[in-house]
Amino acid sequence: MEKKKLTRRTFVKKTSVGAAGFAIAASGISPFFAGMSQNSDKLALLGGNPVRPKGSVLGVKWPVIEDRDLKMYVDAFKNKSWSEHSFREDELGMTFQKQYAEFMGVKYCAVTNAGTNALEAAQRAFDIGPGDEVITQTNTFVATAQSTFNLFALPVLIDSDPETFMINTDLIEEHITPRTRAIIPVHIGGAAANMDKILAIAKRHNLAVIEDTCQAHSAEWRNKKLGTIGDLGCFSFQEFKSLSAGEGGAVIGNDEYLVSRVGGYVNNGRDPMKKGRTFPGGNFRPTSFQAANMLSQLKRHEEQNKIRDKNVAYLEKLLTEVNGVSPTKKYDGQTRRAYYAYQLIYDKEHFSGLPKARFMEALQAEGIPVKNGIDSNLHLDPSIEAYLNLDSFKRIFSKERLDKYRNEIKCPVNENLSQNKGIALYHAVFLGPKKDMDDIIAAILKIQKNASKLL
Repeated sequence: MEKKKLTRRTFVKKTSVGAAGFAIAASGISPFFAGMSQNSDKLALLGGNPVRPKGSVLGVKWPVIEDRDLKMYVDAFKNKSWSEHSFREDELGMTFQKQYAEFMGVKYCAVTNAGTNALEAAQRAFDIGPGDEVITQTNTFVATAQSTFNLFALPVLIDSDPETFMINTDLIEEHITPRTRAIIPVHIGGAAANMDKILAIAKRHNLAVIEDTCQAHSAEWRNKKLGTIGDLGCFSFQEFKSLSAGEGGAVIGNDEYLVSRVGGYVNNGRDPMKKGRTFPGGNFRPTSFQAANMLSQLKRHEEQNKIRDKNVAYLEKLLTEVNGVSPTKKYDGQTRRAYYAYQLIYDKEHFSGLPKARFMEALQAEGIPVKNGIDSNLHLDPSIEAYLNLDSFKRIFSKERLDKYRNEIKCPVNENLSQNKGIALYHAVFLGPKKDMDDIIAAILKIQKNASKLL
């Protein structure tokens, strides 16, 4: 059934705006309706007044910093234990590991200095290395593939599902070879990949499942947090993530030996459980300052999640009556979403054929900080050839295998989504008042009404 188009009248009614002059309601409604007598129908891109006043912030400016954050950071500085490497209980990194494991509902956590290194350390826990292959997806940040390439293994990039933007699980098995060791599903943007299908495939082929949860803090699959569903879950606390430390990462799980191997690799081979074991090692340790940031941000993380949940639920209710912009589909198992990048599907047919790039430009001019809904077309990234042309890769993989790899990574669906369909709003947008969601809808409707003028 076609969605009922949200008219100015129905929008005003739903958002409790008085009819006389479209005055602003007590809770605050979009400036679009408040300023109709001041040429507000004219698009900002064409010289009109924007829905959001210039210089205003939709949501909040990220990252959020409070006095208690500064105190924890300064305390870490004054403590003079800037390098945490001894697995002492009083180390801030150890404190965070304990608290984050408890928060996530798992037994173990190994903290790292970056999400990229969390992904690498997790793969090293399974001895993934030269000549191996790992199934992952093209719609992800480059670090997902780099973490595998840096082990002199091949990340096999799978195309996206057009309705969810997640890895298309129907394409996984045709790319499995005798050298495949693991699947790394990426919960891109904060939505969930189809973990039921992925786990079933992994079981049939005896593969490890390492969840890239770097963008999906506190999202859930069947009421369990993402990152706890597979063998290991990897997280990033980079500046833009919804749990931010500037840089930082973690690997979580319930298998003591696997997480100990991760912790050992992070800390030069030392056994984090102090059982006398020696592991292969590097140095992926975070500083005490990163750990202080992680701890302070974790204290309000769930409170922020609830605000996002409430605002997104309201936005989705409004979107049900807007033709041409709709949320991506979610899998049945997804019981809670995260909002690092809240993906939406744009249909230009409801905007007079206006190309997506021009629609995004118009939204940004109205003060709505929309981004591309596809993280990347990683299969087209020039860094792939930088790896494949290394002499080391040529020694490890035959020319036939590398040529086959190049020819197989075709992802037309993801390319189309990136070019024509996918848009996104980032999580900080959803930490403001409810009226901010009204402004998003007002801007969409304003552009829809005037779309032909932008062609």
